[in-house]
Amino acid sequence: MRVLVVEDEQSLASALDRGLTKLGYAVD
Repeated sequence: MRVLVVEDEQSLASALDRGLTKLGYAVD
């Protein structure tokens, strides 16, 4: 399953990237 999350706020995007990666998700 793929989920698309689009966020233009850089700080929130970075936090989502770190959090999802920590949970084992692949983030592009």
